[in-house]
Amino acid sequence: VALGGDNSAVLSNVVDELVRFRAKVRHYALALPEADDTVPREGATGDKGLKQAQKEKRQQLMQERKPLLEACDSLRRDLAAFGIHIQ
Repeated sequence: VALGGDNSAVLSNVVDELVRFRAKVRHYALALPEADDTVPREGATGDKGLKQAQKEKRQQLMQERKPLLEACDSLRRDLAAFGIHIQ
């Protein structure tokens, strides 16, 4: 319940904050580590080993962050039911 003022303006501000929050969560969830952060596993040698280790780390991060992306998609669908569409 909004106290005083124009309820539509308050609702608009709430929606704007939800959209900003969702964008920040998605940005974090999709961000990948810098190449220098990945150290090849034992037995991995040279450029090929480093690239494989980086790929595996990215896949692991994306799997760990998948629930965040799913929550963002769920919020978008829930808001669409109220006529609020996020592109």
